[in-house]
Amino acid sequence: MNIGKFLKGSALLLVLVLAVVGCGKKDNPFEPVTDAAMGVSASNLINSGAVTITPGLGNPLNDLDGGTAGVQAQIIITFPVNMNAGTVNFTNIKVDGIQDSSITYYPELKKAVIYGTWSSVAAWVNITLTTGLQSPGGGYIDGNGNGQGDGVPYDNMRYYVRVGAPATPAPDIIHPALTDGSPYGGSVNPIYPQFYCRFDANDMDSNLVRTNFSVKDSTGRSIALKSDGTNWTGSSWYLYFRTTGADSILVSNAPYTVNVNLNNLKDTSNPSNKAVWMNYGYVANIPNAVWPFRTSGVAPGDYTPLKLTGNPNLTTTEMIIAFNDSLDMVTATAGNIIVYKTSGGTITGAISGRIYAQPSDISARQVRFTLENAPVGSGNYRLYLNRQLKDNAGLMLDGNGNNIGGEAGVPGWNIPSDDISWNFSR
Repeated sequence: MNIGKFLKGSALLLVLVLAVVGCGKKDNPFEPVTDAAMGVSASNLINSGAVTITPGLGNPLNDLDGGTAGVQAQIIITFPVNMNAGTVNFTNIKVDGIQDSSITYYPELKKAVIYGTWSSVAAWVNITLTTGLQSPGGGYIDGNGNGQGDGVPYDNMRYYVRVGAPATPAPDIIHPALTDGSPYGGSVNPIYPQFYCRFDANDMDSNLVRTNFSVKDSTGRSIALKSDGTNWTGSSWYLYFRTTGADSILVSNAPYTVNVNLNNLKDTSNPSNKAVWMNYGYVANIPNAVWPFRTSGVAPGDYTPLKLTGNPNLTTTEMIIAFNDSLDMVTATAGNIIVYKTSGGTITGAISGRIYAQPSDISARQVRFTLENAPVGSGNYRLYLNRQLKDNAGLMLDGNGNNIGGEAGVPGWNIPSDDISWNFSR
């Protein structure tokens, strides 16, 4: 199983969980937020997608004076908002190879018109709109498109046009993006497993990726890996790895973590194109891509994590919570099973109740929470089940349905934690 398949199926999975189980993932509101914000939030950023440059990307400059040596041409930049005329200059708008140049800003049209001469008859012309190019309120173009003010060079908007027909390839201004990784999820074969990273561009150094791709077990021990080839499909670049030596067979029924250090990955043709992933974009310190997987067993045993089997059953005096396996009652604590009072969807506080199991509950694989402090007619509540709940085989709660259990979640991959919450009324 890979992350791409999980992401594509996550919406369907969520619908099924909500429809069948009646509960969805929601982190404990008292846990810290683990997804760090990128850059600084700025409301006056200019959408780079709304800035147009004529001629279009990669198109030729039109020679306005065929009787003069070189190419005399215009470049027109149209903005979605009015700009500070004092910032519309060649310090903040950089154009390759231009001579005898001038720039005029027309505020009524929100256009900057650049006129110049290019002596070469066949060349690529790079254009860079820097963060010094600003609106009257100090807003600049959000070059990396992440909605944050990341500054130079991350928010510089890059573009190119051409003079004539250059013999060299067009400038590479695209940051290669990590789009998928494997293995992911539960039931991964521990015998000679294969790993891969998938990028959307094939100008990645496989040795560099290998150096920054690691797998560790639950103790933090690194698993030895070797390169296992590459494959370009025309749209995706796969880089494969396998275990080697004594690590060729992983431990059965064990959790592992994959970690990819994207800050160190770059284009081979243009090292300024640092790798990106998901919605982070080109930023100074992009978080590592980290995802979990769990191996299957090679011998008979219990390899299925603890799961909720349906909506808890509400009686007049208590709530009965059923699982797919026998619950380790040592983990059924007041910190792992909590009922909150809510108002308008907001938690107002926790209520106390006794957590216990009757003799018949053991075979029924269920536990009870008394509701004397949440009587019928008293309003809205939310049950919270912590991912630290375990079955008697030691496997933790699997709230996101990927057969691993006990995950804190991976915000960058949109993988939720295994905590479960369920809203109900009395």
